[in-house]
Amino acid sequence: MNDIRNIDGGKLFTGLLLITVGTLFLFDRLGYADFHFVVEHYWPMFLVAFGAARFLDRRRPWSGVWMIIIGLWLQATMLHLWDLTFDSSWPLLIIAVGAMMVVRTLFGTMRRREGEEVRHDG
Repeated sequence: MNDIRNIDGGKLFTGLLLITVGTLFLFDRLGYADFHFVVEHYWPMFLVAFGAARFLDRRRPWSGVWMIIIGLWLQATMLHLWDLTFDSSWPLLIIAVGAMMVVRTLFGTMRRREGEEVRHDG
């Protein structure tokens, strides 16, 4: 019997997301829903959703974080939240990239120190 803890959360989430998106496109094509408006205005949220799926994958969570950050930035500029446009907000993307580099470096340093402590104690 399979153990529930062995389920790959990232792949499960991605599969469910694809089923949902495919169903919405099917409803749009059949004339039951107007999914075109959603795609036109909220397409960056697909990046956020796929980033969340990659974040759940324990092997590469940082690539998911990058996709989430870029998706949120694109969504804010598409909807002109806080009067942001591509021209006015690109420095925010540079700040976010720099912040992620710092956070990733700090986590990597902490993880290496924990690994050295375990080896010295063992």
